[in-house]
Amino acid sequence: MTTESYFYRRAEEWLYRMAELNPVVATYLGIHQHDHRLGDRTLKGLEEAHQEVLAALAELRAMDVSDFRPDARIDHTLLTHILGSFVRSHEKFQGHLRHPGGYLEEPLDGIFLLIIRDFAPLPERLRSILGRVRETPRVLREGMNNIIPERVPRVWAEVTLEQARQAPGLFLGLLPAIAAEAAPDLQAPLQEAGQAAAQAVQEYAAFIENDVLPRAAGDFAAGKDLFNEMLREEHMVDYDADRLLEIGWEQFHLTRRQMEEVARQIDPSKSVQDLLEEAKNDHPTAEGLLDAYREAMAAVRQYVIDHNIATIPEGEVLHVVETPFYLRPVIPYAAYMPPGILEEKQEGIFLVTPVDPTAPPEVQEQTLKGHNWAKLPITALHEAYPGHHLQLVWANRQETIPRRMGSFLATLFIEGWAFYCEELMEQLGYIAEPIQRLGRLSDQLWRAARIILDVSLHTRGMSVEEAVDFLVRECQLEPANALAEVRRYTSSPTQPQSYLMGKLAILELVADYRRAHPDASLREIHDAILGCGSLPPRLMRQRLLG
Repeated sequence: MTTESYFYRRAEEWLYRMAELNPVVATYLGIHQHDHRLGDRTLKGLEEAHQEVLAALAELRAMDVSDFRPDARIDHTLLTHILGSFVRSHEKFQGHLRHPGGYLEEPLDGIFLLIIRDFAPLPERLRSILGRVRETPRVLREGMNNIIPERVPRVWAEVTLEQARQAPGLFLGLLPAIAAEAAPDLQAPLQEAGQAAAQAVQEYAAFIENDVLPRAAGDFAAGKDLFNEMLREEHMVDYDADRLLEIGWEQFHLTRRQMEEVARQIDPSKSVQDLLEEAKNDHPTAEGLLDAYREAMAAVRQYVIDHNIATIPEGEVLHVVETPFYLRPVIPYAAYMPPGILEEKQEGIFLVTPVDPTAPPEVQEQTLKGHNWAKLPITALHEAYPGHHLQLVWANRQETIPRRMGSFLATLFIEGWAFYCEELMEQLGYIAEPIQRLGRLSDQLWRAARIILDVSLHTRGMSVEEAVDFLVRECQLEPANALAEVRRYTSSPTQPQSYLMGKLAILELVADYRRAHPDASLREIHDAILGCGSLPPRLMRQRLLG
């Protein structure tokens, strides 16, 4: 008979062992003993780590949980599925053989986290960064030894090459400049290590360009069997790829009809696209952009409090800051960085990319259109309150390690919650203007398109070019943005569907909870849901409704 205390002790031991094997993941989680290291990415090291995951999963599955309390059984199920997803990734996706970007992201993400997360004095973090800069050439050499060019999908090689061409600036410019101000004694070591790292990145770029791209013939598509397995095992849903595609098209057509109806209410003489384009012309100034987001975040936070929408935990903080310059090519507008699940300070970071003052006026204006006033409050509530930031801070307050680890698996709930909040805040009057509603529905059309493209790219043979054309033609995305979207979809099967499908699951859960608890207030309903942590909706339903 397995005791709950033994299960939780083993879960914690596995988490800290995983952190030891994956130092960048450790930093992300808020475990800082390994901040100066990068992982062992040799085939031998990767296989040994995989065997440890297999052994942990076997031990987990052998546990008798019949006497566990319901919450502990949910935690056991959650952790079993998380470890199963790690096994699936290694054995079936085999990114260590097929995805060259992973070896570049290891040092870049590891360094970025140490710059952006303010968990320790900057000089201390810079010393850890120096360790990771010094290990960068090793990781990239391991990547060159492991990657099988013939198995690499061309689109993944192209993305990696673009990232590699941008990366040297981090090592040669940004890090020494930060050190010059914050830790002068580290400037020379960072310059020296940075030159070696930049050279290694340039060699890696040459490897991608000369060895991988000419032979890249791999298929990015997961295939129907694996796609359905991921839906079943990682999202814990009962629909398959075929049914998912049907739902995607149903939601796409429904949303388009709703958009046309709202457009007629605004101005019957103008099309949906004309109205949305006009709205883009009303935006903050370049100088006022950061303040506009800060004010929007503060306003929506206060609205959540004043209207009893959900409880905001004590101690949470959301900083709105400029995107570091080396990340601006990959974050053209804005992005949210959550606090680590084990960080003492629950501080989220919202990055806003400033308008480039050296860009031509028409380019500056085009950038500002992406921050228009019709869209900006929706972004604020989606990313901050009551969306991602609020939900993830709640999740990080969970008492047990497995429940805090839910973010490894529960994208259906995490993305669905933030998207659910958009319609919720419209119904509550925060998003009140018809043009804002049209903008929200425009985003929903794009989320419905994600479902269609997710299934079509991975199970129906759709090409990257066809998917980009679909987003440009049907959702009016700019071609460059559409390409960036589709490239991401190719390497993350079943993730793109999670936004709208997650929202639909939460709407259903809220309705069922209301029926079971007819006297519950809106805040009580939301606190009950948020209090579950990040769980796949099936497990959340089990916890809330039995």
